[in-house]
Amino acid sequence: MTLVNETQQQVFFSISCTGMADCGTIDPNGLAEWPGYDNQQNVTVEFSPTGDPASFTITVDDTAKGEQVEMALVAE
Repeated sequence: MTLVNETQQQVFFSISCTGMADCGTIDPNGLAEWPGYDNQQNVTVEFSPTGDPASFTITVDDTAKGEQVEMALVAE
């Protein structure tokens, strides 16, 4: 499983399923690979900003109609 951080700040993540749990940080525009979760059922992923857990700060310098800001969970 690939966890992707497409924000402008570091995020903390936790990933778990029955019998497995891991956590860590992902740098801005970075990713974390967790192949052990591929093909598992009921996988839970949580993201929160490092530092102030109350909110994310996302900066989009140049916006146009149809653009989006996202965090992605890619199941492989």
